[in-house]
Amino acid sequence: MEVSTVGSAERSRSADGGIFFGALQVRRDLGSPPLRVALVVEAAGGGVAVHIADMVRGLRACGGFDIHLIVPIGARFDGVILTEDLLAQCDTVHRVPMRRSVGSADMIAFAQLSRCLHRIRPDIVHSHSSKAGALARMCIGPWKQVYTPHAVYTLNPYLPRAQRRFYGLIEGFLGRVRSDRLIAVSVDEAEHLRQVLRIPADRIETIFNGVPAPALLPSIEARVALGLPHDAVVVGFVGRLDFQKGVDRLVRVAQCLLERGVDNVIFAVMGPGDFGSVSGVSEESIPTNIRLLGLIPEARRFFSAFDIFALPSRYEGFPYVVLEAMAAGIPIVSTRVSGAAELIDAEQIGFVVPNEDDTNLFADATAALAQDPMMRERMSRNCERAVERFSATAMVERTANLYKRLLMKETN
Repeated sequence: MEVSTVGSAERSRSADGGIFFGALQVRRDLGSPPLRVALVVEAAGGGVAVHIADMVRGLRACGGFDIHLIVPIGARFDGVILTEDLLAQCDTVHRVPMRRSVGSADMIAFAQLSRCLHRIRPDIVHSHSSKAGALARMCIGPWKQVYTPHAVYTLNPYLPRAQRRFYGLIEGFLGRVRSDRLIAVSVDEAEHLRQVLRIPADRIETIFNGVPAPALLPSIEARVALGLPHDAVVVGFVGRLDFQKGVDRLVRVAQCLLERGVDNVIFAVMGPGDFGSVSGVSEESIPTNIRLLGLIPEARRFFSAFDIFALPSRYEGFPYVVLEAMAAGIPIVSTRVSGAAELIDAEQIGFVVPNEDDTNLFADATAALAQDPMMRERMSRNCERAVERFSATAMVERTANLYKRLLMKETN
């Protein structure tokens, strides 16, 4: 007999802010002990937050897991994605003052994280993104260490040589010495880990990101809610408004289409930040065919407003927005970045263009799709066929099986 701790259990709070469920000990006494997983994340926003949310829901649905979530304090935590309802599905939730930048504050974060893990005593510590991955893997304990970089930092082609060497040495050392498994979210990332960072192949597991079936709004309703015209071809962009995501490239593509006389295309831009923070872009330079929509809660519900999805990124691991666009049946135009290029080429669901700042080919591909509804329809059907292979359920099941294999290997 198993007594659930979710929803009905009494809660109490620990000194470090963790939420503990009173029925947890009952479940351990009455049946075989569940596998205890600590999910550690510092960049708790965007695609990483979506991934964590899907993992929490999926592991809870699988059964047999205690889920302990360790997240940052402050703006790096996205409460729109990691909602109170989502946190309530965890057995404990802890907040640690992890910061993105490297500095003396990392010693405090390390001490608190180590203390937290020794209190939880998990079977598996699964860290996500580079800062959490470094801090968690330096914590010594009896647990197995699993790390998902979500675009390992050294994939960034714009990283200065000294920084590339510094971060490469850290990632390589921790990967070889302090990791039981690294999860690559794309084939390109797995090859980078093996060939560039010299991490043994038997430490690397490739598990593609996955998304749940979308709960889309009807197209007309979505466009009305976003203030978009019903008769335009809408190119969607969802992501942070920053250099990595290539929003300066998106501005040039939009301007290029206007200059070519393609005036029935609207670019709908969702995401946090502002164009003014990106080099080479100012409020005055934003073309009239761009609509800035800001941060939209549950953005994936509004993908039905798009006819085309644009990903002008400079580097990625395996971007969730591409999977969400595919799940919504939206053809994609993307630069050649990890994950996205593999998916689009293999499934024939869009166009992949060179990853360069000359945006003419990106504009060509966007214009071609905008002017050919039959091509968009064919690619949309290809999306429908591909989506089952990239489901959140498959992603969680493969990750859960990895956890179990690591522990079975230890007992054998």
